[in-house]
Amino acid sequence: MVNQKLPAIWFGGDYNPDQWDEQVWKQDVEEMKRQHVNVVTLPVFSWAHLQPEEDRFDFSWLDKILDLLYENGIHVIMATPTAAQPAWMSKKYPEILPVDIAGRKKQHGARNNFCPNSEVYRNFSRRIAGAMAQRYCKHPSIVLWHVNNEYGTRCYCENCSRKFRTWLSKRYGSLEVLNERWNTRFWGHTYYEWDEISAPTYLSEMVYDSHAARDITFFPSMAIDYDRFMSESIQHCFENERDEIRKYMPDTPITTNIMAPYKALDLFSWGKSLDVLAWDCYPSNEEIIRSDLPAVLGMKFDLMRGVKNGQPFMLMEQTPSQQNWLAFNSQKRPGVMRLWSYQALAHGSESVLFFQWRQSQSGFEKYHAAMMPHAGHSNTRICRELTQLGGELESLKDQLLNAETNARVAIVFDWPNWWTVEYSSGPSVALRYQEQVENYYKALHKNNIAVDIVSKKADFSHYDIVIAPVMCMVDEIFVQKCEELVKQGKTFITTFFSGLVDENDRVILGGYPGAFRKMLGIWVEETDALLPQQQNRVCPVQSDDAYSCGMLCDVVHAEGAQVKAVYGDDYYAGMPCVTENTYGKGKAVYVATAVQQEYLEKLLGGYCAAYGIEPALKVPEGVEVTCREKSNEKIYFILNHTEKPQTVQLPTDKEWDVLIGAMTFDKCCTLKPFDVLILKEVQ
Repeated sequence: MVNQKLPAIWFGGDYNPDQWDEQVWKQDVEEMKRQHVNVVTLPVFSWAHLQPEEDRFDFSWLDKILDLLYENGIHVIMATPTAAQPAWMSKKYPEILPVDIAGRKKQHGARNNFCPNSEVYRNFSRRIAGAMAQRYCKHPSIVLWHVNNEYGTRCYCENCSRKFRTWLSKRYGSLEVLNERWNTRFWGHTYYEWDEISAPTYLSEMVYDSHAARDITFFPSMAIDYDRFMSESIQHCFENERDEIRKYMPDTPITTNIMAPYKALDLFSWGKSLDVLAWDCYPSNEEIIRSDLPAVLGMKFDLMRGVKNGQPFMLMEQTPSQQNWLAFNSQKRPGVMRLWSYQALAHGSESVLFFQWRQSQSGFEKYHAAMMPHAGHSNTRICRELTQLGGELESLKDQLLNAETNARVAIVFDWPNWWTVEYSSGPSVALRYQEQVENYYKALHKNNIAVDIVSKKADFSHYDIVIAPVMCMVDEIFVQKCEELVKQGKTFITTFFSGLVDENDRVILGGYPGAFRKMLGIWVEETDALLPQQQNRVCPVQSDDAYSCGMLCDVVHAEGAQVKAVYGDDYYAGMPCVTENTYGKGKAVYVATAVQQEYLEKLLGGYCAAYGIEPALKVPEGVEVTCREKSNEKIYFILNHTEKPQTVQLPTDKEWDVLIGAMTFDKCCTLKPFDVLILKEVQ
């Protein structure tokens, strides 16, 4: 349990006291106590203040604030400040500064502006992490270490190219094997010496595709390996500081905060390096206005829980109200901040933390909302909501800590597959991996079916249904696991653009869907890419209903599979578009096109019903229900995501304790707009 040193839901946020005069600190502490804050994170961006010269540290101000906080019952998540190196460091050691994908050497500024493979940077970051850990290893306030901040740096300098070549040599052993695995005979890319390989940039193998609004590559095998290498390089930066801290504080958990789901970092690889996964939740403009936002957030929460194999995670950052970097930075409406905070807890978080405590007076994020606004007092709507939330979380004490989500349905998510799909030249710029995974998650979320988001390497044995949308890149071990799952009587569901290539993006020959062909009992002859304004129809064979479909349409031949639905239009009208193959004791299902969400809900709902998988409680549409279990106790979260009151009728054959919210004696309650009810089932 990460919260062992402070067994409660952690509530608070990033604190930057060095940006304020000391007379403000006492006011901050009093206001924190008023809002029930029990944890703050500091000093995230204070490297220049802590190490003003190469051979001089100044911890005097940090000593004072740590003592002041602890004397007032507030604990600390101690952060290393290594996301923003001091100017003197960049000036004296310019090799620290990264080179971007266009081949341009960057200058000092911004943040995460360092080469992750710079030994100079790693030495300095290890040094300050060790100095902080050594100084504060006995300080009773520290409950967690937070390394760096929102890792996202990438570099394409010559040093990275050299390290990349070393990485490739270890991975493949010889140039002969590399040439074979990368299929370098295409476009005459054969390598004769290791030093002929450089980082892929706009000067060589990469290009920005304005139609797709993303980088694509002429050499996918190299680009995917460079993404693997760069994710590992950044992970080593984290481990470099983590290992230094552990010399002095071996029992204190260590993490870093992740932007999610950040495409550049393979989080399932990172999971083994983190004691707990910490996530920053900032929905985009596009997500905020979507009616399916609760499902979008739910999937991200579940993905964060999945990184550590179902263990609880931390909500490390969110905003109390508006963000500041979007095109349009809307306020969170009354109740929404509280609702989204409880949604995080409902999906496995054990903290509700914010960026930041006191709103900055200047700089890029000065208009980003904070727990203490520019007004300088708590007599604001946001502060009143925070005080209510803090008090409620305080009342929960340790009841949620280490509670688990027991899902029987899993969705597979894979970072190298994400890179493969979106580096691909064709079949459609509209194909976005995360979006397709979201569609399947949404279909389950709407029916309040619990879902785990898992890696290819996860243990599938305790799931009845495993779904792998657009799983283009596969390896033999994953395919064997899926086959074994189905043989044992479970159901595997996959889609178009799946099973096509191996770990090096080489097509698996013998007919699409490649590695899955035998299990699925089908052959995909070709794939039609529809224009945005074009559609086809999915026609279930046992009904007169029809549903729209589009983007990609596989032309499918059944090879033993049962046809569940056919296309309604075009030259492949009447050909299969949804199939089910009996394989061993179970079913292998293929969805050959991007189908209308209503059909997807019915399709997945049918397979869930076949295994007796049901929602935790029956509730109106727009109300989310999750269940977390601990020591044979079940805790239910009922979340009204709508702008209207919703009435929930609980089962009459059970007794309930109300943890948060209000419920009448007849087990019927009406949730106000954006309201929350948390119940514990009485055994």
